[in-house]
Amino acid sequence: MAGETTNPICRALGVRYPILLGGLLQVGTAPLVAAVSEAGGFGIFGAGTWRKDMLLSQVRRVRELTDKPFGVNIVVNSPFSEEQVDLVIEEGVTAVSTSAGTPARYTARLKEGGVFVMHVVPTVEYARLAQSSGVDAVIAEGSESGGFTSLEEISTMVLVPQAVDAVDLPVIAAGGIGDARGFAAALALGAAGVQVGTRFLGTTEAEVAGGYKLALIMAEETDTRLVRSSKAAQRQVKKDLRERVAAALEDEDAARDLLKNPDESDSWEAHLKDRKVPQVMSAGQVAGLVREIVPCREIIEGMVRGARDFFRSAPDRFDFLE
Repeated sequence: MAGETTNPICRALGVRYPILLGGLLQVGTAPLVAAVSEAGGFGIFGAGTWRKDMLLSQVRRVRELTDKPFGVNIVVNSPFSEEQVDLVIEEGVTAVSTSAGTPARYTARLKEGGVFVMHVVPTVEYARLAQSSGVDAVIAEGSESGGFTSLEEISTMVLVPQAVDAVDLPVIAAGGIGDARGFAAALALGAAGVQVGTRFLGTTEAEVAGGYKLALIMAEETDTRLVRSSKAAQRQVKKDLRERVAAALEDEDAARDLLKNPDESDSWEAHLKDRKVPQVMSAGQVAGLVREIVPCREIIEGMVRGARDFFRSAPDRFDFLE
């Protein structure tokens, strides 16, 4: 299927759909990576501060779960990035996304090793810098996204079309995308694909605590905030939502009812027993769209089906333009 499409991301990554799993720091583990790839997307490990042996064990685990291609997110400024780059090349990983640091540091070396390189950018200036560094694609990430983001607070809707105009590379949209409407909007803005993070954490395959998944279910669009430092910002769940989650967890039956399709993993059961809610939970504004915990395949197929239906109905939707 990937060989028949003209989509540059599908062709480069060997996937059916240009839907990427964001590099979710520490929680983008093998079951989630494999599930996204198995469903036709492109799973990416959130390697973060994993040492080489930890990343190797995760790579081997995902290869036991799927024969589909997958990638690794390398945080350039991490003290472990050098050994992660070594492993990616040694293991023949298909592609990487690099972030939080200059793309010039590893791009040439990765490409010499046959790796497709995508770099996460928060501004048009950084998109141009990434192109001059030789990357194969850029991931334009708006400030709606969860986790670490730019201090500039440029939204996806504003950033993506300007990045598309600024570089001669495929642009992947990220930040605030979690359903078919976001997917279709990104394509309409000129993106070749999308990267999804928060929505994929609200899945049966995500190895995160049940309380985190419950927070996603309960979240509204106003339940995250940007916490700033001198060099970056991090979008986190607000204290008020954590407190509401903690209260909900006091009633186990009510919590399970809210989850609707609960993750039956040991981590979820343990979380119910000790009633702990993490003090810091990263999530994007798109958490307000998460209303149930479902398999990754259901999310990906729903995004593709909904976007296809939208574009097929475009003549009727936009007849006022005629």
